[in-house]
Amino acid sequence: MGKYLVAIDAGHGINTAGKRSVKLSSDLYIDSVLIRKKGQTIKEYEWNKAVSEYLAAALKRCGINTMYTADMTGKTDIPLNSRANTANKKGADILISNHYNAIGSSQVWQSRVKGLLVLRTKNASSKSIRLGKLAVKHLEKDINYEYSYGLMRDVDMSGFTLAILRQTNMPAILIEYGFMDYEKEAKLMLDKKHQEKCAEAVAKAVCEYFGVTYVAKKSEVKNRDEKPQVVSKTKYIRIIADSVNIHSSADFNSSSVVGEVKKGDVYTIAQKIERTGTDVYKLKSGVYITASTKYVEVFER
Repeated sequence: MGKYLVAIDAGHGINTAGKRSVKLSSDLYIDSVLIRKKGQTIKEYEWNKAVSEYLAAALKRCGINTMYTADMTGKTDIPLNSRANTANKKGADILISNHYNAIGSSQVWQSRVKGLLVLRTKNASSKSIRLGKLAVKHLEKDINYEYSYGLMRDVDMSGFTLAILRQTNMPAILIEYGFMDYEKEAKLMLDKKHQEKCAEAVAKAVCEYFGVTYVAKKSEVKNRDEKPQVVSKTKYIRIIADSVNIHSSADFNSSSVVGEVKKGDVYTIAQKIERTGTDVYKLKSGVYITASTKYVEVFER
């Protein structure tokens, strides 16, 4: 058990009204994989959940305990006062709330406002201010932001104090990692590499705050049912079904679906993962796809 406990607040839930990007102006491809189609939106929850999970994994690797204040299954939007009460009752040492920003109603794309914003509440403690400054420091260092607002008071940005910061007893900050009504930043919301990179930067800030040594990621953490096998030769899969879902994790849950690929598409295999039931391939792009020969065929070049 670690010495410290970090409460991770996965921002707005999947059902929170209006918390989504503008409709995409073109198909969104990440590492040559279709992730979201033109005209579709990206929910803020998709970012909040992913970066929170990456942050929890990074902190665990560094020997720091974590807890979630939100429902990570996405089925329920937990009220802010309940989230704050949960963190207070658990005696969390600090709280970090993960979000993605918007300057308007996210009906049209804008290019005036962009970048990183870290918030602390009005009359925040010196510890909250220190935590916020460390988050800004490491995010600015590791992420190629076009602009950074740095650390600001919530009341100065929104005109009121934020409940998750105001009602918690411990040092607390809220991080807006980008703007979902600025298309360039919105497209990063579903990029797993960017999600993880942001989480690792925040983990570095937390470690510095506590005086704990940051432990860099060396290898993937294996799930209980996974037996990763390194592919010795470069292998590829070709999609033979009309369309096949791709997933954010090595399972076939509907909640992990992040896009689909089409018949004839070819992708590089990074790893084959044996599971109870149908095996899956991890692609070079970081997403997962079924290994069933009903849907894909494997070949070498």
